[in-house]
Amino acid sequence: MQKLRTAIIGFGKMGSGYADDPVMAPHYPYATHAQVLVDHPVFAWEAVVDVSDHALDQARNRWKILQTYRSLDELAKKYEPDVVVIATPPQERKKVIEKLPSLRAVLVEKPLGRTHAEAKSFIEVCNRRGILVQTNYWRRSDTLFRELANGKLLELIGAPQVVFGLYGNGVLNNGSHMIDLVRMLFGEVIAVQASGICKPYVAGPIESDINLSFSLRLSGGVVAEFNPVRFEHYRENGLDIWGERGRLAILQEGLGIAVHPQRANRAMRDEREIASDMPATLKSTVGDALYHIYSNLADAVHRGEALWSPGLSAMKTQEIVEYILRSYSQHGSVINLG
Repeated sequence: MQKLRTAIIGFGKMGSGYADDPVMAPHYPYATHAQVLVDHPVFAWEAVVDVSDHALDQARNRWKILQTYRSLDELAKKYEPDVVVIATPPQERKKVIEKLPSLRAVLVEKPLGRTHAEAKSFIEVCNRRGILVQTNYWRRSDTLFRELANGKLLELIGAPQVVFGLYGNGVLNNGSHMIDLVRMLFGEVIAVQASGICKPYVAGPIESDINLSFSLRLSGGVVAEFNPVRFEHYRENGLDIWGERGRLAILQEGLGIAVHPQRANRAMRDEREIASDMPATLKSTVGDALYHIYSNLADAVHRGEALWSPGLSAMKTQEIVEYILRSYSQHGSVINLG
């Protein structure tokens, strides 16, 4: 494949910073965009934009990027990228598209906008220009999660009966990741309801992002119940799926995955139970997911293959978040999605 000239706009934790986390390193060989781009043969990473002198020093000294700029305007005058990785605040993203006429594709961090309307406006600008939009809902490119979505989940535990979810640091932030994973595994959300059981609170990297309990009713009839946990105690973004023939737990943010089988009930004759004390673990594949999302983007640009996490799908996830917040503002009313 022809190499794609690439720039990163916004060189913070996802751009480069997580690469310096020694605890993360054994589990996530590709925790940052920088780690993927220095290894991936299809992307020619040549430029970085950030307002921070420290970030630009990192780009030059650690990653050997010669073209470093403090503003998008500087980049636009001196570089013509095929692809940009957009890791800026949502309100800045439309400007990126408008300033760079050479773009063929973008890989963008979620959320696409501060609101569904802002996300829609961004997607419309990209569509008018014929620019592909891949959103970094990285679970959609995780090898095991894709296998689960394509039939392995049914093979392991049968049809799901109920799904429990945990998230933290904001419903728009990590909550949207888990909503997107639910959509990937079980189909589209047809109704939402915010719950008053857990007192909502504001926390997370996105300003005013709320943490609250909510339910998702899915097209196949399954209901997914979510509650937030405070990250000052511990982190978790996970799912606990109870099927007709077993239980699948996706915990430790995808690092810990266990299947609990159905077996004869130990306390009652002619009954069955889920052996939650006898798990079989599945090998996690989260460490390479970010690399694979780039490979899929390259295949979409060069071969016309379908994107795994397209902007329109990400916009749907953001719309669901807005419906959850609307339900909360309406004292927990059920909201049916059109």
